[in-house]
Amino acid sequence: MNEPEEIKFKVDEEYKNEKGVFKVISIHRGNMLIRWKNGEEIRTKVDLQRRIAQRRQWEKDNPPKAKTAAKTSRKSTSTKKKAVFPGFVPTDFKKSVARTNWRSRSQLGTAVTQKIETGRFEFNSWAFGYKPEMHVQDIKHRKRAGTDYQTRFFIRVDSKALYYGFRVARPDETGDESTDWETFTEWLDQQENGQMLNELAIKDNLTCRLIDPSSGNLMGSEYDWHTDETGQAQDKKSLTAFINDVPETKPFDLELSATIDKDNAVACGSEIGANIAQLFNRMVPLYQAAVTH
Repeated sequence: MNEPEEIKFKVDEEYKNEKGVFKVISIHRGNMLIRWKNGEEIRTKVDLQRRIAQRRQWEKDNPPKAKTAAKTSRKSTSTKKKAVFPGFVPTDFKKSVARTNWRSRSQLGTAVTQKIETGRFEFNSWAFGYKPEMHVQDIKHRKRAGTDYQTRFFIRVDSKALYYGFRVARPDETGDESTDWETFTEWLDQQENGQMLNELAIKDNLTCRLIDPSSGNLMGSEYDWHTDETGQAQDKKSLTAFINDVPETKPFDLELSATIDKDNAVACGSEIGANIAQLFNRMVPLYQAAVTH
């Protein structure tokens, strides 16, 4: 495997990230001002742009191996008998997992993971303890330490509805370090990324929750987020601002999720796996942002 060389940014020189070619205008300590060819400027972390550049270089230098791995994975999958998930039944919707099998890797797990379209990650599913919840993660990333605070996609039910989406956790100041959280929040600090996340939330009618402690549900709106409480003045600000309101001494989970009520989830039948995978595909950039370190 060819390891990418460390990138050293220089003022007035051009580089490239996911948005396109940019010029470094100034560098001060760990931050730099960059400008794209369309004239747009942002201040960004040097380390974040370095990681992006090194990842892009790695992917450029190692395409044959990635393609071979993808082909091998597809061949291995095709030789196995694929289980068909028939869909949820009304008795799946409860707070326990007794007499249910939807969390099985050969059931909803396969129905979802085989439809996530990405060559960089190899996703698989894991039932979450004795709770009516399942997690979807990249196999290699899951093997790293600090499983409790790893980024993941999740699928969960209760007595009323099905919930599925993206989760990343922040530990408290005495807990384990979470590089996933640090990398994701650095990515979110960039204006274009925050806007992209906001547009995704609006398009797919997603709810953002900051859990434990809970600050309620947040809903996306143009250029900002707001609390979904009715009958009160709505507090509108960036998602980063809501996150910063939670003291650093307190841990919490950030979840961005879609909701389907019980009756509609059951009515989807076997198509529910494809519906969930469709959203996960649109969320892959969020997952990639968190695990790129």
